[in-house]
Amino acid sequence: MHYLKQKTFSFILSVCNFIQVLSVLPFITDNSSERFSLDDGQWSSSGNLRESDWAEAAYNYVHHLDCNNVFFTTGKECRDLVTIPKSSMVIHIAPKTIVGRYKAVLPDEVLSRKETFDGVLVVDPYPNANFGHLVIVFVIKEENRNTCRTKDGLYIESSGDCLTLALKRRCKNAIKRHGRRKHHARRCEINFLPVVHFDTGRTQELYMEQRYNFLKCWKNKDGFGRCPELRPLNESTELICNPIKENTKRCSTTHEMVHTTCRIFEICDQAVLVSGGWNRQTTGISHKHNLERFYWMLRQYAFKKRNINIFFANGATGINLPGESPHQVHPAAMKYALRYHIQTLCRSPHCVNSLVLYLNSPAKTDGTMLLWDVNNDGLAEDNEKYPLSELKEDLAHCSASYVHVIVDQSYAGQIGDAFRNSHRHRNVIVFASGRDNEYSFDGEYTRQWVKANHTQECTWQVHKHSKNSIKHSTPEVNEGSRGAVRTTLFGAPCNVIPPFTQRELRHNYLGCQSLPTALWITKLLSQSEYKSKDASPWRRK
Repeated sequence: MHYLKQKTFSFILSVCNFIQVLSVLPFITDNSSERFSLDDGQWSSSGNLRESDWAEAAYNYVHHLDCNNVFFTTGKECRDLVTIPKSSMVIHIAPKTIVGRYKAVLPDEVLSRKETFDGVLVVDPYPNANFGHLVIVFVIKEENRNTCRTKDGLYIESSGDCLTLALKRRCKNAIKRHGRRKHHARRCEINFLPVVHFDTGRTQELYMEQRYNFLKCWKNKDGFGRCPELRPLNESTELICNPIKENTKRCSTTHEMVHTTCRIFEICDQAVLVSGGWNRQTTGISHKHNLERFYWMLRQYAFKKRNINIFFANGATGINLPGESPHQVHPAAMKYALRYHIQTLCRSPHCVNSLVLYLNSPAKTDGTMLLWDVNNDGLAEDNEKYPLSELKEDLAHCSASYVHVIVDQSYAGQIGDAFRNSHRHRNVIVFASGRDNEYSFDGEYTRQWVKANHTQECTWQVHKHSKNSIKHSTPEVNEGSRGAVRTTLFGAPCNVIPPFTQRELRHNYLGCQSLPTALWITKLLSQSEYKSKDASPWRRK
């Protein structure tokens, strides 16, 4: 009885504390002129406030870096960084509150595990680039001048705040041991906006359960760039289809959710579009627009609606084309459904002619794609990321006639390098928006593919022409077996003289084609022969 009373009292206290936090949300900082808007996910400010001093100090630090002695990024990256004007940088801030102190979390680790902070500030020098790209993170504490100097911090006279550069754990030691490895200095880089939560405590218990992220873009900052446009809050907060909260078949995370169509006596072009997003701050309006453009392009070249599967961030209500009902969009968080679908397409003989994979996700420096932070804790768990090793496994010995992988994300070259001259991926060709150490910017590579005339150009020609139009990176192409894939996006031969007529394309290559009955009989015989061998007495021993 005493236990029940204690639990009831604790619950009432938690509710009261939550109401208390909600009551101060509009005035959560210690500056009454600041407000937080739930609609646009941004902090707004006016006047010469405390956070303005933080922003100026951080910018001056970045602008005056000594690139001969920098350790948190490469020398080349540093030299580019110091030339970026203030107007091109964006500031994200978790401001000092009257409620509690913060913890900051990256997809790989918790920053300074044993420490809490009064505030967090992030300088984003590439707001138009896909994550992950370099960001510079500062943690803020109220400290005296001498303590701040011992930490190589930036001391703010007016407030007594100390800004300290946040670093990944053990990165300096790693660089000293492996300094000769390719792009190894990037291991020290912070490439994602941290998720900033309250530190655990009685007042913040319910906020920790919801894992509210207090890091927001700081708009109306004099001289700094404009905040990126985010998706509406009601679209990007939780999973569109959450199997934990909605115990229905519609929200299954297995293959029941995604229908893979391999019809008898028919071979088709198939497409899988993947855009991870990770969280609301990382995925903007442009990611959804990229998917819409690419989907529209596939439909223009006769990819059947049923043969295009889209996995996007936390999901979406649908993608619309004039004259069509909305196309279903699955959450990228349903990783196992995604992988099962790709594997089924690749392991079903005579199912797929041209398999097109479009990848447009936040990516780590090793090529790992981040899907969606399902539990909002900021850490990338196994079911929330799609590493390169799993992508290679899913496409190994793919039975599709041709596999075209179009990658428009940062470090896209890592994916291309992984498939180069691979004997397990002879029919795979990877078109990457940039090299293995470059970012992708604002969907510019996607736009080149969308506007190309795919009935007249083979995929490698589209890629070649795009190289002359891309400003911020160097597109690359890599193949499992050189010259094995020389077709259009929908699997038609290249450089045919005279060119195919529209009638010939529709009849022989676009969409789906009928297959001879003999092919299916051969397939059935080979499968039955394999099963009989597998069931023979000596196989069972």
